Amino acid sequence: EQKNICLTSWRIKVMDGNSAIFLEGKRKDRKDQLWHSNAVTERIASNQVRTSSGSVYLLQGRIDVASMRKEGSPYQFIKRFRFGFSTNWKKYVEEFLEERRR
Repeated sequence: EQKNICLTSWRIKVMDGNSAIFLEGKRKDRKDQLWHSNAVTERIASNQVRTSSGSVYLLQGRIDVASMRKEGSPYQFIKRFRFGFSTNWKKYVEEFLEERRR
């Protein structure tokens, strides 16, 4: 039974090779230690996703817009995840990664 990993101040990062996205954020149960997930593969709810390792991440609060902007993510992309992962998240990620590969 995989327990949920709760992240605050979460943001979306791109894997090397622009092949997938993963999450970075602070883990509540680890004294706000900065944490990286594996590749996000599935949306369970707007604030809940599963990764390639099978872990389930619970996203608390809104996406960390400031640090994503600082890292150069396009505002349009960030906006789509402002309230978590929508049902269209895969399409958004695909377009975003496509852009980056150019």
